Amino acid sequence: MRFRLLPIALLVTVVAAAALPAPAGAQTKTTLTFSAGPTGGNWTPLAAATADVVRKRFPEVDVQVEPGTGQANMEKLLTDRTDLGWSTTTIVFDARAGKGRWKDKPADKLRYVAAYYATPWHLAVPADSDIRKIADLKGKNVAMPQRASASMECFELLLNLNGVKLEDLGAKSYGSFAQNVEMLKNRQAVAMGWLVTAPAPFMLDLGSSMKVRLIPVPDDIVEKARQANGGYVRHVLRKETYAGLGIDADVVTVQAPTVLMASSRVPPDTIYKLAKAIVEGREAFAHVASVMKGIAAAELAQNVGIPYHPGAERYYREAGLLK
Repeated sequence: MRFRLLPIALLVTVVAAAALPAPAGAQTKTTLTFSAGPTGGNWTPLAAATADVVRKRFPEVDVQVEPGTGQANMEKLLTDRTDLGWSTTTIVFDARAGKGRWKDKPADKLRYVAAYYATPWHLAVPADSDIRKIADLKGKNVAMPQRASASMECFELLLNLNGVKLEDLGAKSYGSFAQNVEMLKNRQAVAMGWLVTAPAPFMLDLGSSMKVRLIPVPDDIVEKARQANGGYVRHVLRKETYAGLGIDADVVTVQAPTVLMASSRVPPDTIYKLAKAIVEGREAFAHVASVMKGIAAAELAQNVGIPYHPGAERYYREAGLLK
């Protein structure tokens, strides 16, 4: 009988111990899902670096990274399938306005945490082509970004603002950076355009076999783009960014900043810790994305008109980054 009673006694002890209150100072672990990006690019390694700096400063906050895209991440946030997600300001503005695919979606769930880096529009052509402005693309073969991407939306908007429709172009091929570059190298297309960090790897690839020009976006078109979508920001690509590629002057263009968004259902205290860790640990980001080298705290806190998550806003105000 004694051998039968021993397990029961142990069970009672375990149950009693489980019922005791947690030790003073113990913290409940919080797990956040972070929808990042596809294979390649900056989004996935930067999400992993963000998760790492958060865990180091706040071990009770565990950030789990999963694949995503700018559009898919917004969809996940709006339908409670992720807590955090990358996107561009243009996608966020469309989602908040309920435009297109975002019609009738609960956009009030989207909250801003931080701005990470600029993603300028690059419209590249061979330096010996006769393309000088966007309107010159009429009737020409063009290598296009992937469909339903932020880059494709930007391309179509800029065409339309210059009086050009997609059907006005010649042959169109939709594909990846590498596929677009091959089209230009083989002279099967005269232009390719993407929203991408600078210096863009595709520009360096193109420049290895030909001199390249970048088509500017005039200031009046920049303003019209901003009126169409408040997420666009004027940007200047400095000539030294692409020294040796044939670009001998600064180029005015638009850009859509890459931003970290959160669901409004994530508690403010958790996002406060997240924002604090991002700002204090920002030097680590340069190890995985050169575009983040030298990023200032004020740049991470800057906003272009998207409501802050209350936790992020509280931290930024305490840190003197918001007034």
